[in-house]
Amino acid sequence: MQVSDQQTEQLLMTATLKNGQLEFYTSDQYDENMIPPYYQIAEQHQLASKVGIPKPYKEGEIVNICPCCKQQIHKIQIDFQRDEMAFSFLGSGYPLYFNFIKCCLMIVGVLFLTSGQYQLVSNLTSNDCEDLVIQVQHRYKEIQKQDSWSEQVHNYCLNDWIARSSLANKRFQTILTELPHYFNFSSVIFILIIIFFFRKSQLIIDNDCDIKENTPSDYTLIVKDIPKECRQQQLKEFFENQFNVEVMEIDYIFYANTLKELERELDVIVKLQKQALKNNENDLIMNLNEQKKQKQDQIKTEAQRIQQDYELFSGTAFLSFKYEDHKQMILKSSSYRTQQVISNIFFGCIIQEAKSLELNNTFIKVEQAPEPGDVIWDNIVHNDNRRFWVRLLGFTFSQIVIALFLITLLELAKIQALDASNVPATLVDVQTDQGVVQVSLPSQQKSKNMGSIIAALLTTFINSFVVGRLSNFLVGFESYETYSLYTVSLASKLSLMLFVNSAIIAFLASTIYTRNLFGPGGLIYTETYFFMTNAIIPPIVTLVDPNRIIKQLKLWWIKKFNQVVTQKELNDLYEHSEHLIELKYADIMKTLFITFFYTPLTPAGYITSFVGLALYYCAEKYVICNRMSVKHTPSIQLSILMTEMMEYLPIIYAAGYLIFNYQITGTTSYWAIASILVSFLSSVLPMQYFVESLFQQEEQDETTSFNEAKVNFSTSYSLQNPVNKYNNKPLETIQSQIKSKSQSQI
Repeated sequence: MQVSDQQTEQLLMTATLKNGQLEFYTSDQYDENMIPPYYQIAEQHQLASKVGIPKPYKEGEIVNICPCCKQQIHKIQIDFQRDEMAFSFLGSGYPLYFNFIKCCLMIVGVLFLTSGQYQLVSNLTSNDCEDLVIQVQHRYKEIQKQDSWSEQVHNYCLNDWIARSSLANKRFQTILTELPHYFNFSSVIFILIIIFFFRKSQLIIDNDCDIKENTPSDYTLIVKDIPKECRQQQLKEFFENQFNVEVMEIDYIFYANTLKELERELDVIVKLQKQALKNNENDLIMNLNEQKKQKQDQIKTEAQRIQQDYELFSGTAFLSFKYEDHKQMILKSSSYRTQQVISNIFFGCIIQEAKSLELNNTFIKVEQAPEPGDVIWDNIVHNDNRRFWVRLLGFTFSQIVIALFLITLLELAKIQALDASNVPATLVDVQTDQGVVQVSLPSQQKSKNMGSIIAALLTTFINSFVVGRLSNFLVGFESYETYSLYTVSLASKLSLMLFVNSAIIAFLASTIYTRNLFGPGGLIYTETYFFMTNAIIPPIVTLVDPNRIIKQLKLWWIKKFNQVVTQKELNDLYEHSEHLIELKYADIMKTLFITFFYTPLTPAGYITSFVGLALYYCAEKYVICNRMSVKHTPSIQLSILMTEMMEYLPIIYAAGYLIFNYQITGTTSYWAIASILVSFLSSVLPMQYFVESLFQQEEQDETTSFNEAKVNFSTSYSLQNPVNKYNNKPLETIQSQIKSKSQSQI
């Protein structure tokens, strides 16, 4: 639809700073369900959805705001060359994310320097894979009592670069296989030291971000278990009288099930309207337009009714105080209850610290509030007791799912292994000290067994599609109240499932079914190809962004064939792809887990993984700076949990070294066992508590008041609350003046 710039301006929100107060002007004409949509509005929404630093407001200056996402349209773009602190306006989540990738690069680099380079050089300079006679002599001594060599098809390594760079190329040289024991133990110690000081850097970055950027959560507490009969004024007076503080805003959270039902009914009307427009049914279109207008009015009325019906009050509210010190004083004055301590121990960092206060002979919980954009409003209405049992059920179900995946993929691997065992073998005469020995080696002919092909396709389908979707379902079922907690749970589940499916299954299949670690088509080839593809494909996929291409194709289809869409649907298509940080963390952790498990077998993986992580860092930073949207701002909790998972890396590394060294050389190392024990001890100790106690951050005297800081807030709890979005006039909790454009022009 072609409209003038003046018409487009009439639909936009604007914000103006007047006398220190931020005034928002909204348009009564904007409707996210309007048909046909305004393409100029969608283009403006694209600019608003892009990651960028909001421009500071100046006195009297009018700033355009997107009516869809309530963000500034014209932002300051971030230069790719700037450090991670340039993303501090998004909170500490993204600076910590980029710092996390740097730490991963450091760990892989240090591991290669302390242990990997010796392993790689000693592997390449050995010759156990060069001479088939030497291999046959060693194998003949071990199995000379057997009647046939047919079962030893895969016990010989080829003279290619993959086999020469692997542990198999020095498996008969005792001295070369014993020396790495000491290097590996020292590597584990270095990794633990790096992770310890990385935790310190996390605290520093989080503190620096908090000092650099004032956000609504700096001044806000979330209060739970408030009695239904307690009104806003009563709650305000309780805190002000009890702690001698000044409460600036209170935002109550209400159950809005009836509102959601009305919204679904509106969606049905909009779909019918789109169909009527396609069929040119003018009478029906007019009727549906009237129905839509009535339903929209009904939704607005219901939203106002909900806020007056305290039977629908969830018992949860956000309280913002005049100074940050007021909030901290209340938290320090509150105390833990026994049930909360047990919950925190059981769930670890999954449940935030909650303290209690006594209000009218009942206990209310007070916690540090999440950022407004971090809140999952559909879940925050649920109480902690319900969440406890739901998460316990979700945890149990997750373990069952992982076990089922393990069994299913192992069965599929068994099918492939049986198919591989049917590959024709070639008999080779080898002259040895024991005379001429016939050795059975696999031919280069590829299997054409349909069962193996189907099994491979099913394995790929499960890893690529089923795992991610099932993880999303499980985490969604667990009803987390913030996106930070949601991403923490999703990233941990995905990391574990992907590691099990990609690494553990391949190892078990190669040791149980095929018994082929280093022979043709064996485990060293599978994992080497994985390291190579994993270093290249993820950065390319990140840069190409398939979701972006799909959106562009849909837009081309809509314009080419004049398809009927609503303004909201068009906005979604123009919007930059959302950066899903939890999936990125899971992908990085999968890479680290597999690298640490398999590099004792094939140390060339250190180099490819390091290069892959470096490319991934550059690709991630580029797309976030130029063509990504960030809808939810993760907290430090996500980075802390990923660090907790990094504590398992030394265990995985030591276990991988012990297992493969025994599988190939037949020897074990007490140093490897010691590495596992030291790593396990580090993983069970409360390392985060130790770091926070040793490196306490100095508390800054916050002199900026809430009213002074809120001018530069990108959003607020009231604006994010879904019940409030239907109000044309401001609530009592919103002190910024909101007017209609039509009224301001009179």
